[in-house]
Amino acid sequence: MKLLFNILFVLFITALALPSDARSLTPVEGLEALRKSFAGMNDFTADLVQEKRLSVMKKKLVMQGKIRFRKPDLFFMELFPPYNARVLLKDTVLQQRMGQNGDLQRIVLPSEQGLSHWFSTVARPVTKVPDGIEIRAEQAGQQTTVLIRPNSGGQLKELMVSLHNDGTVRKLILLERTGDRTEMNFHKIKKNVGLTEADFSLE
Repeated sequence: MKLLFNILFVLFITALALPSDARSLTPVEGLEALRKSFAGMNDFTADLVQEKRLSVMKKKLVMQGKIRFRKPDLFFMELFPPYNARVLLKDTVLQQRMGQNGDLQRIVLPSEQGLSHWFSTVARPVTKVPDGIEIRAEQAGQQTTVLIRPNSGGQLKELMVSLHNDGTVRKLILLERTGDRTEMNFHKIKKNVGLTEADFSLE
């Protein structure tokens, strides 16, 4: 579960099967579309349906919950029973509580993985693909899909993101090198609703 939340800041995004009229984008165009999706957004909320497939299990775990995000460095996710969990990421500090009264776990991420670092990076127009990653992107109708593959030997094998032309992220798929796969679908997305610090609490 740590991997899932460590890279969520890379922030939320997906893969859908694209129809035959899909148009290929250059890697820079794909990253620029991703950057622009956050340009006019200060915060957002969404309902979440998450499907988790573990390589050691045939059964698919389906979870429902809610997420909240506010620039530059706040992310919150709540999963409803029976997979009750709350997760708060504030820049590089990740806190999570499993179950109704579970112990609070705290993880400090490297500075380059923090939300503020990510948003300072995407604040500028994309002119080249960063070192260490492979990018593929396609556009079909109102949807753009961006596939990110890190070249390093870390746990993450692929991150696939799908955005609508209105700038909202609709789906995020994470594929780990272990074979575990997590798919997130976002619904009832609301942008710039005026979220405050009080909306980001584990209590």
